[in-house]
Amino acid sequence: DLMAKDAENKRSLENDLQLAIRRNEFRLFFQPIIDLASKRLAGAEALIRWKHPTRGMVPPDAFIPLSEETGLIVDIGLWTLEVACQQLATWQAQSKDYYVSLNVSGRQIPDGLPSAKLIESVRRHGVDPAKLVIEITEGVLLGDFAKAQAWLNSVREHGFRIYLDDFGTGYSSLSYLKRFPVDTLKIDKSFIRDMSEDNSDRTLVEAIIAMANSLHLTVVAEGVETGDQLALLTKMGCNYVQGYHFSKPVPADEFDAVAVRIGGMLT
Repeated sequence: DLMAKDAENKRSLENDLQLAIRRNEFRLFFQPIIDLASKRLAGAEALIRWKHPTRGMVPPDAFIPLSEETGLIVDIGLWTLEVACQQLATWQAQSKDYYVSLNVSGRQIPDGLPSAKLIESVRRHGVDPAKLVIEITEGVLLGDFAKAQAWLNSVREHGFRIYLDDFGTGYSSLSYLKRFPVDTLKIDKSFIRDMSEDNSDRTLVEAIIAMANSLHLTVVAEGVETGDQLALLTKMGCNYVQGYHFSKPVPADEFDAVAVRIGGMLT
């Protein structure tokens, strides 16, 4: 029976997830983010990977929804915060002026990741809160609106920046932009992927960038895979880009080599 098999699969995955936290099987990978105006590597998005002892690398979309459902996302989120702060401290010690953006789930807000916890972590590692970016999706704003807003305000007041991820894919976020203190919009890769010289995706991306500019928000385009897409985005006045054109997400120990290669591409 397929449903029984699915349920069994899910149970075993959930079991393994609990063990993964204890056995330290998670890894953070970093995808470079490029500042187009200054033509430099500005930072990286931290992306979690799970190195399962028998299944190998388990992609996030195979375990993040389950971790949200079971509440394990809270522990995983705290682990991610810790490792991101360690990485920032390492880069800071090497005089590298990078920032790191962290994905935060609606399930972590407000109690799973209180702003006090964020502040405690950056202080303990001696890093500047402005170097730690919190990425949220519109889904965060669909739960308890007032609580989410209070959390965001508190996080902003302590110097952390807020990115609104997957912009344009959800519930048309214009009203959110007025009510929520975000700094930056991330244009979803689905728009970038299908963007060509003259189609509706291109028009949409142009409109988002123009709107963001008029609201004094910055824009990150994700999923940039070709030189053509990069040229179009540069022409449109997009602020930041990330994607396979520059690099896939890599482990921290490979980041320096990637940074050197990207430096060569940008000069």
